[in-house]
Amino acid sequence: MKTKQQIIDDGREADRLLKDTDLRRFLDEIEQDCWLEFRATETNDSDSREAIYMKLRGVESVRQALRAMVDNGAIEIKRK
Repeated sequence: MKTKQQIIDDGREADRLLKDTDLRRFLDEIEQDCWLEFRATETNDSDSREAIYMKLRGVESVRQALRAMVDNGAIEIKRK
């Protein structure tokens, strides 16, 4: 279990990462590459499309996890 301070620190680091232009660019590039891959698949190529979907979900999961850390940190700061 994390301490309040660890949650606050994680929130600050997550906020820094969400604001990091390089990380945002990398995640955007991964998404763009996925959509290019998707467009190149045949309509009946469900295995490839599922793999691409999972990559897209992975990128979104990273963003959601970071946002959740920011929110949790903000909550802990208010509780102090």
